[in-house]
Amino acid sequence: MNRIAFLLIIVFISLVGCTSSRDIVYLNNTKGDTANLSSLLNSKLEFETPIQKNDQLWITVGGPNAADLIALNSAMGMVGAGGGAMMQQGGAQILGYLVEADGTIKMPYVGKIKAVGLTRIQLEEYLQKAFSDYTKDPIVNVRFMNYRVTVLGEVSKPGTYTIPTERMTILEAIGMAGDLTIFGRRNEVLVLREIEGKREFGRVDLLSREIVNSPYYYLRTNDVVYVEPAPARFFARERLPQFLTVASGALSIVAIIISLTK
Repeated sequence: MNRIAFLLIIVFISLVGCTSSRDIVYLNNTKGDTANLSSLLNSKLEFETPIQKNDQLWITVGGPNAADLIALNSAMGMVGAGGGAMMQQGGAQILGYLVEADGTIKMPYVGKIKAVGLTRIQLEEYLQKAFSDYTKDPIVNVRFMNYRVTVLGEVSKPGTYTIPTERMTILEAIGMAGDLTIFGRRNEVLVLREIEGKREFGRVDLLSREIVNSPYYYLRTNDVVYVEPAPARFFARERLPQFLTVASGALSIVAIIISLTK
């Protein structure tokens, strides 16, 4: 009887713990429809990360007039030999320009500038016009210094990742974290985002091609991605012994009741 009970437990676990391939394959409803998928992806290529409060921006000014450039960049604390900008000064790393709580940055010569909500390119264009009063044909470069996202939960390598580019999709972030484990819920990945001091939550279905239409497909600075465990996680190795003990006792009681009724 004990052998029969044990076999029943194994069969039960197999049935409950089985996962369909459709539950783990990303974008699994795109077969035979690659043309439409490509158009969806291309429609999102214009996305740019907007500047947010507490961002750190690295800003330099270039142009044909070397004397003006030395004065401008030295005022920003980023002048090196020959007037070239550098990321360090006196052995200490430059922190760049902090976007203040009111959404502005404080620039030498031009004063406070509203930066929140602008893209990097928009801020560059604005500063080029502003600095044109101080040097001829200025070329402004703006870079994010603190673009990072955090990936937690059922992934192989949870942690915070600094992004060297300006655009990161949720799929790329998950790839950096080593992909989801077999226990991760791919159809309801949670994204925590803060906009203008308000926190919002969004859900992303990695299994659907409609993911590219989600406002959370492209991540923003300081986004947190959390992958919840699937119900099958209950049958993970660390919990299996407890489950077997309980199930074995329950099946033994059922067997006794059946025996008595006979």
